[in-house]
Amino acid sequence: MKNPCATKGCNPCAVKGCNPCAAAGKCAAKPNPCAAKRVTRPVGYQPYEGNPCALVAMGKKLFNDTSLSSNGLACSTCHNNGAGYNATFADAYPHSVAMARDVFGMGTVHLDEMVQICMVRPMATEPLPWDGEQLAALTAYMAKVQTELAANPCALKGGE
Repeated sequence: MKNPCATKGCNPCAVKGCNPCAAAGKCAAKPNPCAAKRVTRPVGYQPYEGNPCALVAMGKKLFNDTSLSSNGLACSTCHNNGAGYNATFADAYPHSVAMARDVFGMGTVHLDEMVQICMVRPMATEPLPWDGEQLAALTAYMAKVQTELAANPCALKGGE
């Protein structure tokens, strides 16, 4: 019997060549706690507030936007149809995330910090402005994706 939770397709962030998300191997960076400052919520942080539905819609567009990166990646390059998430993605934030821990030396992260980590690490660009609409939109969209994937454990294994 075929496993309904089996990974389908391929993960462009985990195939031949360098994996920008890797915590080990020839492409991996050493943990850099100093780099964590770029992706850690600033003191007194107040996120952008806007219409929640509009933010989710904008976040969905940004999730597929390669112009956010310096290397042609979009969030959807690694996370298309539920791919590229560990099972812990379903856990409430803040929680431990392997890339945040292994690359940035961060024990636990909030969802908006994880968005920033992905901007800096795999997408090789500057973090988004902390008080900006784009960060709020991507965070809102990712919260929606998280809820949807948590409701479908097979999806967190790359299935549909």
